[in-house]
Amino acid sequence: MSESEFRLPRGAILFTRDGFQYEFREDLGEVHHGLSLLLARRRTSEGNIRGKVLLKAVGVPKLLEVPRVKRARTKLEEQVRLATYLDHPGILRVHGLHKAEGCWYVITEHPSGHSINTLLTLSGECGRRFSPLFTLHVGERVAEALEHAHEAKDEQGRSLNIVHRALDVEHIFVDWNGDVQVSDFGLALSDLPGRVSSTVRQPQGDAFYSSPEMLLTGRVDARADLFALGNVLLELATGKNLLDAPDALTEEVKDSLSVRQRVRVRRAVRRARLAGSPVGVEDAIWRAATYSQADLEALTESLPQGLGLALRKLLQPRPEARYQTARELAADLRRWLGAGDAYGRKEVVSELHEMAKRSREVMVELGMRRPPGLQVSQDELSTN
Repeated sequence: MSESEFRLPRGAILFTRDGFQYEFREDLGEVHHGLSLLLARRRTSEGNIRGKVLLKAVGVPKLLEVPRVKRARTKLEEQVRLATYLDHPGILRVHGLHKAEGCWYVITEHPSGHSINTLLTLSGECGRRFSPLFTLHVGERVAEALEHAHEAKDEQGRSLNIVHRALDVEHIFVDWNGDVQVSDFGLALSDLPGRVSSTVRQPQGDAFYSSPEMLLTGRVDARADLFALGNVLLELATGKNLLDAPDALTEEVKDSLSVRQRVRVRRAVRRARLAGSPVGVEDAIWRAATYSQADLEALTESLPQGLGLALRKLLQPRPEARYQTARELAADLRRWLGAGDAYGRKEVVSELHEMAKRSREVMVELGMRRPPGLQVSQDELSTN
């Protein structure tokens, strides 16, 4: 559903469900498969506000768009069916599918926190990185959520083999209490019965967090999610992304590949172009094919032993050299954290609040909610 297909004034009632009116607040843009992401809030029949939700929406198709809209509707149904197996506090809940006046909506819990991307913005503006222990904390919580998803089984006890495929800094949220949530399994790979397979092998999320096997072949398993998490954690700890290194992509580096490897890269680049991927994806593909162990060592050399070891293992180019399961990763990160004795909720909250204090002006500009108890300066009051 493009913006031209879905135009509503702010405050319009989209539909009523289970005694709540769903009031349109903002169009957050197109996400995938032609779906729009809308921000809405729920109201009781008496007009009382009962919180915000996210809506993935697809509208009434025009004649030439019927195949695309049918596929989008199928993906919405798949997401709702898959969500019944993803009941975990670290995964945003999907409340259900609603159809109204030819439009289809998937109703999803609104995250209580801010995305890792937003936290990185705060970190960059105040010139202060999050601590290695905070990074380990986020990694452990996401690994626990992925463990739940990767090990999910259907009613007959058969593995669903769920792979998120789009894990990046926009799909992980942290609130001021240190709780971490993963969002949007709408692009997930799974063995859900009746699932419609993708026809084009391409990165499903932000290519700069995609695993080498996703970028070069399109064939992935759960270990691809672990690579993506490793790159998110690397950026959180150092401000650097392994695959975003254009200065490292010299002709000499590219020529170091074998003929067979160069052919594989060029095929991957061609698939990305056919799929309409952004130009920068080509650099990510070349980087995925050429980065070395020396690159991993250089990127993690300033980090403490535990975090550095974990990141180097997560970011191995070959899946068999990485952590093999999210369960294994979560246990390792928990061990480095000291099972919460050295760095627990109190320390997480303290670090987040300290970052908020240092980033007051940026938070005002971004319209971010302040941590409870954080005092507001007179200058901030005058600008609001």
